[in-house]
Amino acid sequence: MDSFPRRHAVSRARFFLELAKQCRGDQRDEFEAYLEASIIFARAAIHRLKSACEHHPDWAKWWNSLLSDPAVGFFRNERDWILKNAPPKIGQIVRLGGPPPGRATEFYYYEDPQTPATVTVERHLNALEALVPHAESRFAT
Repeated sequence: MDSFPRRHAVSRARFFLELAKQCRGDQRDEFEAYLEASIIFARAAIHRLKSACEHHPDWAKWWNSLLSDPAVGFFRNERDWILKNAPPKIGQIVRLGGPPPGRATEFYYYEDPQTPATVTVERHLNALEALVPHAESRFAT
């Protein structure tokens, strides 16, 4: 989605996710770095939204309802883990024999080995991309 300015945190999250998707199978370090950057910027979008809108009288009730949102929870938990503990808690597929995967994304997953990590991050980023403009239009002062 191109509805955000290029320097918006959501745009940055999308930028790094797209870079991760482009990584070849032999660029796993780059893939991991881009995926981490995407997660961190997505979480930054949530922080910035809160900073811009929390002074609105109806903000607290709406914000509290977000705490159970799967996208907000995913980015909050993953970003906190990355910044406070270690690299992401992400599954890795090990292949013995056969042709190597063409893309690094084929090595990593969050939910299950059939769902690449980029698919999970993109699904949550898509949800965030819908949530942010709604909150900005409703609460920004």
